Amino acid sequence: MSQKAVFEALRVPFPEEVIDVKVQTVARDGRRGQVVAYVDARAVMNRLDEVAGAEGWYDTYEVLADRLVPGRNGEERLVEVKCRLTVLGVTKEDVGEGDTLKAAFSDALKRAAVKFGVGRHLYEMEKVWVELDERGQFDREAAKAALLGRRSTGKVPNQTPKPATEAQIRFLRRLGYPEEKMVGLTASEASQLIDELTGSAGR
Repeated sequence: MSQKAVFEALRVPFPEEVIDVKVQTVARDGRRGQVVAYVDARAVMNRLDEVAGAEGWYDTYEVLADRLVPGRNGEERLVEVKCRLTVLGVTKEDVGEGDTLKAAFSDALKRAAVKFGVGRHLYEMEKVWVELDERGQFDREAAKAALLGRRSTGKVPNQTPKPATEAQIRFLRRLGYPEEKMVGLTASEASQLIDELTGSAGR
């Protein structure tokens, strides 16, 4: 696979089963939260292995800060880490943060990988607001359905499904999928087709 083909494959959206949701921002009254979609670092590493090969990429890290900062419940730990990610000789870097070294390393890897297109579609999704209970919990399935454009029976209203991205369409063309069948294809449908055509579904 050429370098161009590898970079296009890295940009292919993740299948729904590896995507999760979390609250990014909580309203002042604590009753509503803004939810975003994400994948964990293992999914990113799996994508890199599958597309570039285990020997086709490597990562290095540098701890930039590890300190205590004021938080909602007193002092909280804040770790900042820089990741340098190299894929087929091309290097990109970004900085992640977290309340532990592990969390900061994972965040840094994901942010660097986004610069190669890995998981970038998650940042293009419209954020949704959900109701939170007294423990800060919410209907995860309904929120995920709203973010991914699927029909939901939960408390989060459904959103219009997002159309297939240009990267998905280009990749389907490379896989030989009929042009006439791509008309009106949604991003979710395209993602499922790519899994089926590449044999990655169910792995």
